[in-house]
Amino acid sequence: MKMRVCSLSWIIAGFMVVWQARWFRPLAFAHSEAYISPSCQAAALGSNPGEDDLAKCKRSLPVYMLKAARGDRRQALQRWAQTLRWRCQIDDDGIVSRPNPNYFRIQPHYPTYLHLPDKEGRTTYWELLGRIDMAGLHREGITVDDIRENYVWQTLFTWDVWLKRDGAAEGTIIVDMQGFSLSMLTPRLIQMFVRTSSLIQRHFPEREHVLIVINAPEWWGRMYDLFGPLFPESQRQKLRVCVDKDKSLQTLTEFIDVRNIPRVYGGTGDPLGSAPADVLKRKLAAKGMQPSRKP
Repeated sequence: MKMRVCSLSWIIAGFMVVWQARWFRPLAFAHSEAYISPSCQAAALGSNPGEDDLAKCKRSLPVYMLKAARGDRRQALQRWAQTLRWRCQIDDDGIVSRPNPNYFRIQPHYPTYLHLPDKEGRTTYWELLGRIDMAGLHREGITVDDIRENYVWQTLFTWDVWLKRDGAAEGTIIVDMQGFSLSMLTPRLIQMFVRTSSLIQRHFPEREHVLIVINAPEWWGRMYDLFGPLFPESQRQKLRVCVDKDKSLQTLTEFIDVRNIPRVYGGTGDPLGSAPADVLKRKLAAKGMQPSRKP
């Protein structure tokens, strides 16, 4: 009797984890020896997986990878295979199942939030860049690797848990630069930006609907000249930059209903941190998920 490909992949997935560990620095999350994730099963299909076989592993080719490959299915499948290997290596299911105590050490000094949806129902992600405190992170003993790993945890929570692995889902990103100064552009901060942006470009491309920078300083152009090349042209085309508060609110209301914009930004909505997505994120960061695993 012919076995399903994903059943066969269970046999060799463990070998792949060991082999990949030679080439990738593992994150600070341990694999569960008793569980082989769907991502590891799919990764075992190799660098040119068949779409039917991926579907059997419950890791079908997502829309965002196809968009990133400009409709080229072969290229999209190859990129997806690379991401599946990365997901297997970091134990994607395990990361979001376990607590993430570093979230609570990082959040006060680098505030980020999932908030209420935009007008089209997309989850909004708010990053308060002007309130980043690298000295505070240093006092907490937080390294650039810690920040990257926390970023991976938050990203997997957003797409895998909150949005339930919806491969077509997009997000609206708001970056608040109120209070950001040129003196904050330290080599450590630049290194952090480079490492997180490269990770997103490689494994979560084309997932943003629009990137809105609000309360940008007058010298924004110089910063854009520095960091703009880090992002592909498709992302730069989605960028909206607002220098003053009035323009910031005008642009926010173009995409987000005023009742979903926090009052501090000129809307009538609840504060950042109160949305159901963010409440659940804090709960899982503190306690993790229930022991049972679901593909």
